[in-house]
Amino acid sequence: MQTLLDILRDNARHADRAITFVRATGEEVRVSFPEVYAAANRRARALHAQGLVRGDRLAIVLHDPQEFVLTFLGALMGGIVAVPIYPPATLAKLEAYGETVRHVLTGSGAKILVTSEALLPMLEEHLLGAEGGDGERAREFDTRLLLERDVRGDALSSEALDFTVALGDLAFLQFTSGSTSKPKGVCVTHANLSANSHCIMFDGLKATPEDRGVCWLPLYHDMGLIGFVVAPLYAQVEVMFLPTASFIRRPSLWLDALHRFKGTISFAPNFAYALATRAVQERQTKEWDLSRVRVLGCGAEPIQASVLEAFVKRFHAQGLRPETLLPCYGMAEATLAITFHELGTPMRVDKVCVEAMRTGKAIAVGATDERPALELVGCGKAFPGHELAIVGDDGARMTDRMVGEIWFRGPSVTGGYFKDREATAAAFDAENAGWLRTGDLGYLADGELFICGRCKDLIILNGKNYYPQDIERVVSSVEGVREQQCVAFSRLDDSGAEHAVIVAEGRKGGVEGEAIVAKIIQAVRAETGLTLDEVHLIRRGTLPKTSSGKVRRRETKRRLETGELLSIDRESSLSLPPPSSSEISEEASRASVSTREVTDGIE
Repeated sequence: MQTLLDILRDNARHADRAITFVRATGEEVRVSFPEVYAAANRRARALHAQGLVRGDRLAIVLHDPQEFVLTFLGALMGGIVAVPIYPPATLAKLEAYGETVRHVLTGSGAKILVTSEALLPMLEEHLLGAEGGDGERAREFDTRLLLERDVRGDALSSEALDFTVALGDLAFLQFTSGSTSKPKGVCVTHANLSANSHCIMFDGLKATPEDRGVCWLPLYHDMGLIGFVVAPLYAQVEVMFLPTASFIRRPSLWLDALHRFKGTISFAPNFAYALATRAVQERQTKEWDLSRVRVLGCGAEPIQASVLEAFVKRFHAQGLRPETLLPCYGMAEATLAITFHELGTPMRVDKVCVEAMRTGKAIAVGATDERPALELVGCGKAFPGHELAIVGDDGARMTDRMVGEIWFRGPSVTGGYFKDREATAAAFDAENAGWLRTGDLGYLADGELFICGRCKDLIILNGKNYYPQDIERVVSSVEGVREQQCVAFSRLDDSGAEHAVIVAEGRKGGVEGEAIVAKIIQAVRAETGLTLDEVHLIRRGTLPKTSSGKVRRRETKRRLETGELLSIDRESSLSLPPPSSSEISEEASRASVSTREVTDGIE
């Protein structure tokens, strides 16, 4: 097993191979493997010259993919623990962004934060600027802010120093997205990186140096960072990095890059496939040849079979094949990947009885069965040297097609959360021989894993289980609701009984909003049998999300209960019990002072 430093050193012998960075202007910058090694070595020396020593933490807030990748690799080469932090996407909600960054800096104990010249004034204001000028915020953490040019090491000699790291050394802290709690720093070692990279590239993708990756994913999250920065280096796979913001504005850039770069491997969340299917125009596809693509992975959020099937159908004329689809499952606590669908085989879709699922049984239904069915996508099996188990509330192993919590163990499982013993003990169950309790619900069918949702998000009403993402799928299809901009959860009414709630970003208010609410109630009842007790339409861009775009159900519930959500109007909500006149007055007052937040949140 080799460390990433060993791999960088070995790869430096291959001057014909490179990483390609595409700038927002379209300019392509090719950095050869020897240049990658030399640049990382200089940055490692520069970081040590700034006073960092092995084991110190370095926070990285950089927009530019080239600067981010080389600084990250430089930190790891020098034995310094990198702490990637997402840069602000817009100028909206900077105070909330500042709170997240302060939380990460405090939790990690980062001695230095490196950023760009463009971001430095904003970070100084929202991290170090103190209300009232008393310096209170600056005392929350002891972190120096440096510019990217300060750690490049451009003035240093070209002679490389021979750094060393051990497999057991901490490589970086991957802070969780915070969809269910405050972000926690996952401790990823060099051994974890090596083990999971081999699982991804060799066991899962059967990759060779002839492969080429294309990535627009954010590099501060594990799917982009490990999946396309770290793992491909182990297989000498060249990668082209596209700006994330450019893909969001023009989804065609992704597929165009696969064509131009002759890409063979790419990954994306479910929403990206839906976006590309909808947004790419026929005239943009005329010259494309996608026949070289052999892997299109999908993970990081609930996978919808209909979305992936529509994507393949849309681009079949360009040579895309159904067997390129590779659903997968993973999480930061497992470094990244936990399961991959079997390469080159058709996507497996399991149609299960809705009524049976509510009792925790995934009973398959046939094509002629008239019972309401739910479609779930198979995410494959555990990699060699790793194990999966489905476990009930009592700790007992569940049999085939019985729903329970997904447990995972093997060399990819990380060491826990940085300086958080309580959270580590809860998720990394040392009493059960190193199993990671994922917090996700799922079942096995013929050895293949199917994901049902998060344990903590499960809605239980009258003894029946309802999975929020299934309700959200129905609501998202209702005309007038912004696609995939809704959350489902339950809460207590005045009598102490649980009831079902929907919060959705709507397109219309007033009388039209009332009609949208009625359609939502009707659609959910028709497809799931569930009667909604509350439906709230909120303004565009105000649904709480993580930095990676995942909806935050518990945060939405909290904001609803504290009156922080901005409704389109009161008529566009159904709520039992009805709000009091004082509550209406209070929400109207809050809405009047939050106009800037709504305006800034418009996409």
